Amino acid sequence: MALREQLQAWQERFPGPSLALHDFDADGICAAALYKRSLGGVTQVARSRLNLPALQQPAELIYMLDLSCPEHAPPWSQPTVVIDHHPHPEKLPENLLLLHRADRCSAWLAHELFCGQDSQLEWIAALGILSDLGDSANSPLLQAELQRWGTNPLRQITSLINSAYRADGDCKQALDALMEHDSPSQLLHSSHSSVAYLRECQRKVRKRLGQAKQVPAVKRGQLALVQFQSDCPVQSIIAQIWKARLADRVVLAANLRTDRPEVHLSVRSRGNLNAIEILGRLGLVVRGHSQSAGAVLTPVEWETFLETFYANPH
Repeated sequence: MALREQLQAWQERFPGPSLALHDFDADGICAAALYKRSLGGVTQVARSRLNLPALQQPAELIYMLDLSCPEHAPPWSQPTVVIDHHPHPEKLPENLLLLHRADRCSAWLAHELFCGQDSQLEWIAALGILSDLGDSANSPLLQAELQRWGTNPLRQITSLINSAYRADGDCKQALDALMEHDSPSQLLHSSHSSVAYLRECQRKVRKRLGQAKQVPAVKRGQLALVQFQSDCPVQSIIAQIWKARLADRVVLAANLRTDRPEVHLSVRSRGNLNAIEILGRLGLVVRGHSQSAGAVLTPVEWETFLETFYANPH
């Protein structure tokens, strides 16, 4: 049965109110906007894929968008639809429907599932695809929207959407921006309060990035470590920057948060370097894709790993 038919069967079984729990980046927020604009349900952002929050409103059917398929049953009893592209466990939890394609990010899948072929919301799906898969992604939808609106304008919007979580701010403002506007050009030239908020977040992120970019990488074995302190979760951008410079290394961008006792780690690699396996051999568990993963560690856990890291030869 096709994914859309599977979803429709579940929607018929559970026709009551629904709620979509979604990730905080552009892919997850765009997927949530497509859900909300198509189905009109309630949305709730999840600040972590590892610890799902309690549901803020009652619902008969729950959607999980871009949050990975849980290995164990979610912390609620309602039937749940997972729309996602991340690796998933071999055995799915009961009462859960997984709608998955590894070659499609969540916003791309959400557009196909919620909107169908005829939709005026392609631009929102394109933002999620662009942010998650890049402008060379093999997506006719994305390529058509890039040609229609231009690559730079869509990149500017994805940067705005991502700025909310990168500034550790209110991700609902990013969702509101997608809900209140009907085209990329309208959003880019808007004076709506949500867009003004995102621009403030963007200015904060640029300042923090400028500081983090000054930190050099330390190389040990197959690894390169960039360790800095910030109150903003900009570690994924730093990891991407260094990945382009160090193609032969697994890059670890470690953000020793100044606003909480946590170390936020973003890991990137290229070629045949499987970051999850390489770090696993050193006792560090990260989750995600083989070349794009992350973790949140306690300061004690991080210090333990640093001892192993610095014990490696250059």
